Amino acid sequence: MSPLLTAAVQDRTSGATGVARQVLDGLAEFVHDPPALRTVVAPLPGLLPGYASMWHIARAANSADPGPALRAIRDQLDTDVERSVATATRLMHQRGGWARTAPSSALVKAVVAGLPAGTVDVPGTEGLQPVTGLAGADAISPTRVLNIKGTLALARSVPTIVVTTSLKLVPESVFGGLGSPLFERIPLDAFWAVVLDGELLTPAEVSRRAAQLPAG
Repeated sequence: MSPLLTAAVQDRTSGATGVARQVLDGLAEFVHDPPALRTVVAPLPGLLPGYASMWHIARAANSADPGPALRAIRDQLDTDVERSVATATRLMHQRGGWARTAPSSALVKAVVAGLPAGTVDVPGTEGLQPVTGLAGADAISPTRVLNIKGTLALARSVPTIVVTTSLKLVPESVFGGLGSPLFERIPLDAFWAVVLDGELLTPAEVSRRAAQLPAG
């Protein structure tokens, strides 16, 4: 495994989106040798079992023309992240009040950075201001969201928005094999809304999109 891919597998701070970027950049050096590419990508879903993005990346790497397929994911990822952060930030300004966050999402951190200082809520101050939850997602199936522990409690306590990209959508059959002790599975309809690739969607709309993905 190359140094870039080794660093991605060992990364515990960049979040799912950051790790996906590193993996895509690491695979770029193998695209002109499809057999080597398939060999290198094969263990990644097992080494990164919490990341839906690895399913999309593995499918692209094993396609008939993996170079363009992987480059398309890499190019679209940054665009989709920017759109989702911009939309979620705008929505939070419109709603006003405070934000309460689930940890570990780079997209959520980017949204919070665009909010007025002092508007991130501290638990225990309920009732003083309206509060909106913000959470990322490591995977989204037609029925559930995989994310860091604590996300379910957040979604139950305040209206919560998931800020994410289509790289996190997977079929139910794939979702069942994802996760680790750090993650929990939350019903998709527990969330108030989902910002996906810059679109503000209902959980039902996101469910339909995930259900349209090919199984396996």
